[in-house]
Amino acid sequence: MKHYKNCALILGAHGSMAAPDSNQPLHDLAAAIAIKDIFATVTPAFLNGLPDMSDFMRLFKDKEVENVLIVPAMTSVGYYLQNVIPKRLAENPQHNQYNLFISPVIGMHQKIASLILNRVDQMLTDKALEIDDTTIALIGHGTRRNANSSKSTYALLQQLKDLRPELNYEIAFLDQDPEADAVAKSISTRHKFVVPFLISRGPHTTVDIPEAFGLPSGPDVRFPNSSTNADGDVCVCDLPIGMYPEIADLCIEMAIAELEQGCPVTLPQLTPSN
Repeated sequence: MKHYKNCALILGAHGSMAAPDSNQPLHDLAAAIAIKDIFATVTPAFLNGLPDMSDFMRLFKDKEVENVLIVPAMTSVGYYLQNVIPKRLAENPQHNQYNLFISPVIGMHQKIASLILNRVDQMLTDKALEIDDTTIALIGHGTRRNANSSKSTYALLQQLKDLRPELNYEIAFLDQDPEADAVAKSISTRHKFVVPFLISRGPHTTVDIPEAFGLPSGPDVRFPNSSTNADGDVCVCDLPIGMYPEIADLCIEMAIAELEQGCPVTLPQLTPSN
């Protein structure tokens, strides 16, 4: 594989100051990419967390970096990607020293649907569940503030249906209709396999989704998170997609494609009011 030792790979994420443990999987993902020794350096950068999106360039001081490639560790193209990240990058006075590239978001990679279905098949086998009696519940974040936020989740649902039309599917969201708790109650099959279309562990995957589906919840939850009731009905909540082992290779693939074919981005000119 070709090496890009003049390029820093940045995993751009929302992050959380309230639940800092949710940032750790991004550090783990960066380490899994860095060990392959393709880029000059690999690090996450957070809108809420450390290293900060506007400050990570200080990490390059001992590196001969010319290009900075941001792979957005997100599932949709929305306000944060289009507005917040460019402004935060522009806040760094060093940004003009580098060619900046931004790849598509991780969640919209075409291989995500196949990875999900591979995990569905493994779960059906491990739990000895019948396809006709199992529903795959795809849970996106969504938001009532931006209509574009849910588009990637609906697009992923369609990809799943195209690949495996014989499976039962439901879609739900955490911050818009149809909401996860209502969808969980409406599912009529005995078994449920919950797919969090999210990047990292955190309150959404350890509290909100488990509570909606009657699963164990709390910061110590481990995935897959599952329960079986007295009637033998099984509910499994899988890893968020950003924690799949294969995601490191997808990030590398997206980064290299953007470097080879993309053009450097132009960041917004900030005024004192920004």
